[in-house]
Amino acid sequence: MLDEIVPILIPSKKSKVMTAGSAIKQSLPDVDSNISFLPLINYLKEKTPDVSNIKSSFYKYLVKKFEDTPELLQTISDMVVLEENSELLELLGTMLFPVVSKHEKNTFALATPYQFEVFYYSDGFRELFMDAKEERLLLPAGMSAEQLKAIECSMIYDHILEKFYGVRLNESPALVYPVADAATGLKRYYKIRCDRRFIDIQLKGTLPRLQDCAVCMNTFRILDLEKQLHTMPLDLFRIEGFGVWIAEDVTKTEALEASKKILLQQGEFDAPVIEQLKSVVQIMIGLNDIEIGLMPFVKINDEMVLETEFTKHSIVGKDWKADSEADKMAFQMYTRFLTERGAEPIPISQINQEMLDFATFLKAPYARGTRSYISYPLRNGDGLLGMLEVSSNVPGQMTHEVMSRIEPAVPLLSVALLKVRDIFLNRIEQLIKEKFTALQQSVEWKFTEAAWSFLRDNSCNVRVVFEDVYPLYGAIDIRNSSIERSQAIQKDLKEHLGLIDKTLDQLQELTSLPLLEGLKFKTGNVLHSIAQAMNTEDEVRTNEFIENEVQPVFGHLQKSNKQAQFLIDSYYNTVKDTDSEIYHYRHEYEQTLAMINNAVLQYLEKEEEQIQKWYPHYFERYRTDGVEYNIYIGQSIAPNCPFDTLYLKNIRLWQLKSMAEAARITHALLPQMKVPLQTCQLILIHSPSITICFRSDEKRFDVEGSYNIRYETIKKRLDKARTKETGERLTQPGTIAIVYSNQKELQEYQEYIEFLQNKNILKPGLELLELEELQGVKGLKAMRVEINMEGEKIPISAQCIETT
Repeated sequence: MLDEIVPILIPSKKSKVMTAGSAIKQSLPDVDSNISFLPLINYLKEKTPDVSNIKSSFYKYLVKKFEDTPELLQTISDMVVLEENSELLELLGTMLFPVVSKHEKNTFALATPYQFEVFYYSDGFRELFMDAKEERLLLPAGMSAEQLKAIECSMIYDHILEKFYGVRLNESPALVYPVADAATGLKRYYKIRCDRRFIDIQLKGTLPRLQDCAVCMNTFRILDLEKQLHTMPLDLFRIEGFGVWIAEDVTKTEALEASKKILLQQGEFDAPVIEQLKSVVQIMIGLNDIEIGLMPFVKINDEMVLETEFTKHSIVGKDWKADSEADKMAFQMYTRFLTERGAEPIPISQINQEMLDFATFLKAPYARGTRSYISYPLRNGDGLLGMLEVSSNVPGQMTHEVMSRIEPAVPLLSVALLKVRDIFLNRIEQLIKEKFTALQQSVEWKFTEAAWSFLRDNSCNVRVVFEDVYPLYGAIDIRNSSIERSQAIQKDLKEHLGLIDKTLDQLQELTSLPLLEGLKFKTGNVLHSIAQAMNTEDEVRTNEFIENEVQPVFGHLQKSNKQAQFLIDSYYNTVKDTDSEIYHYRHEYEQTLAMINNAVLQYLEKEEEQIQKWYPHYFERYRTDGVEYNIYIGQSIAPNCPFDTLYLKNIRLWQLKSMAEAARITHALLPQMKVPLQTCQLILIHSPSITICFRSDEKRFDVEGSYNIRYETIKKRLDKARTKETGERLTQPGTIAIVYSNQKELQEYQEYIEFLQNKNILKPGLELLELEELQGVKGLKAMRVEINMEGEKIPISAQCIETT
């Protein structure tokens, strides 16, 4: 009767042994592994009493088939035996698959126990894991022999430990294959699961103590595979039976794991990373004719801002530009649309005109061919983090079913966009620290300690103090900047008064008001008073005349006389236009001043990157009419870097050299200047160390202690210093003035000057000067040396290292 239930099978193909290749086998440990069907027969006999009558009859039928073939009851070494019994193996496959899997699948193989070798396999298995000529079993691309060895040994030792020691390893290594889907071309992932119930392991020698092996008894993992192979060699065991390999589609799981690995990457969350995440989403969806968009949202002062670096990854906003007002408005409308409608995931299976009228942001994608679209907002407790989008040119393709495939990845994508936002805000914070505050990396550690103390002790008396630091002060001042500014204002006011005079002449032609003639007379007097020279009082008086006498008259005529309105409108338009001729000379002066200061600041900023490598220090730059800076260096600023005076000498030499270089930079700009301004360079030497403290109210460092205050006093008054011999200003264009107090400082800097003169950076010669008494300061002296403006530029680092 069973023969009626199970007809005689005609094998669809012969059994064929497929191996991963001899090179792979040679790299793996020797294992006494043999194909045998006895474990299967014993398993079926054991299960027969516990199953239904039909299954019991089927099991008995299969056992009888094997027992009627004696060569299959022996250990099989000749693969011809398998080929001759292909029909029985096909029957076995038909029976086995429901036994080893709850799902109907047709991707399996029968394999030599714990070897990368199969002897019977389904068509589905062949298509995925065999080469085109069906000559070799493929292994996952990029997997090394060491990885294969670890997988093989873990499976064997897990079986051994369970059978002989009653423990299981907490490791489940498996072969995972990335396979290109024939229909879509996208990657799918398949994991090979090995069912071992038809494999038996027999002991050939003496078991070692488990405590002597490399298995951790706490985590049940093999800590050292080589030690494990030595203490429990595999030749102690004989393995018989066969394994059942079942390929499971784990694309979704692998895609999520890939997302986790991307999130764990260090460094910037930049365009390549976002593209990787988009690829993961596409793999999960399983369609190739779609487009993925992933747009992070970032906020500045609680308002979402358009950042082109992020919007370019979007479908809706890929063409938005941060410098376009129209695009900014479109972005704001889009985010407002999302916020007002609760930002729920929406599949739009077909985009039509009615939809475009409602969601105008879809017009650009529609014009590019999009016909169905999924909008999936990503959010956390703070609100929107960004937008995941999927679009297709095929109407009706984006459905709830497609959206459901995305949902497992949503939490990870939300974490990714949160990371993008945090990195963006960290960049903003870092930029603020670098460009706009006194907090620099060299002293940030101290502020961190202070903040921790504040939190720990809940005290408002936390202070940031650095003791025993050496100060360096430098100033690159613009010669006669006040005079040049005053002259620029004088010329512009003359232009302004000239415009008023011209407007009055035109008004007199339209109306005969004696007041206009009197106003013209006053305008001439004011113009004459500033024709040759102008002081601050003259400037104030001129501006008061314009505001209190001229503009009230013009304002009245503008409203009461239609003929005069055009003339006066023209006057006011000129006054309001900051680029008009009445501001011409001030603009030229300010542009020249900015050109000089920007060149010097950029130079110092670049140099700061280099000198900070020598020894950590605090470097504070600020604009006046030129550029001034303070440098503080000492052990307390970098407690983990041993301080030596050679670092102080090195930076002093750098300061002298950089002053010469800054002067040469500004000198080279003279042909481009609208106003020919020259710079004067000043250095203050202060040999004793001082203490500095961060002033919370002023957000800057200042000196601490009455003695140290003298240093600050000198700095503030040095720009007015004059020489005692001639009474001329100490600072002169084309020179560096170095103020000092004692002979030791003079000798140290004479060495630096001689070195730089030898390098042709400074000109020969050195003036030694005494200074007139400053208010509250006596006994200061100075050196002054000329700069060689045409000298060859030499790398600073090389010069400083050479002398130190």
